[in-house]
Amino acid sequence: MSLSYAMLGLLTYGPMNGYNLKKIFDKSISHVWAASLSQIYRELSTLEKKGYVTSIIQKQEDGPDKRIYSITDLGRDAFQDWLKNFPEQLSFYQRDEFMLRIFFGSRLEKKEIIKEFEHFISQKLDHLKKLNEIEKTFNIYSSEFTVESAEKEELFWHFTIKQGKMTIEVLIKWAEECIKQLEEYNSSKINLKK
Repeated sequence: MSLSYAMLGLLTYGPMNGYNLKKIFDKSISHVWAASLSQIYRELSTLEKKGYVTSIIQKQEDGPDKRIYSITDLGRDAFQDWLKNFPEQLSFYQRDEFMLRIFFGSRLEKKEIIKEFEHFISQKLDHLKKLNEIEKTFNIYSSEFTVESAEKEELFWHFTIKQGKMTIEVLIKWAEECIKQLEEYNSSKINLKK
């Protein structure tokens, strides 16, 4: 359901085709909500059936025609209602296979579990790099949109990046501390409250 509203939100910045919507999605909000191109096209079709978006065919001389989507007044109202009506529980717990494996990590050799933590850190560092790349594109995209205040938009976009970066930094620190405790562990007492 949130994918619909993410797309409506992006369309408030201006009309675009599905491919451009996916491109902007990847460069702006994929760190909080991911979507494939097929999901985006499927959702655009649903939004059009609901009357939240309309589309026109734009003829292309040098390629296939493009279907350009625009948000309707009904779509803007639905988007605003979604923004204003906060659910009691904003975030939902997810399945986390890595944490499940860590829970049962005592069944592995120390070097194996340390390797898993190191892999976890590597993935988080890659994710942090991606967030930094997304953040660099904010001013590019804000200049493309016809919004009242690009500066205000960027402020809120940065809030989401900041949350992601701070969360990743904490997770990396956690994994590093776990590795340190494992390296110190020698089947005698270990200070688990570090």
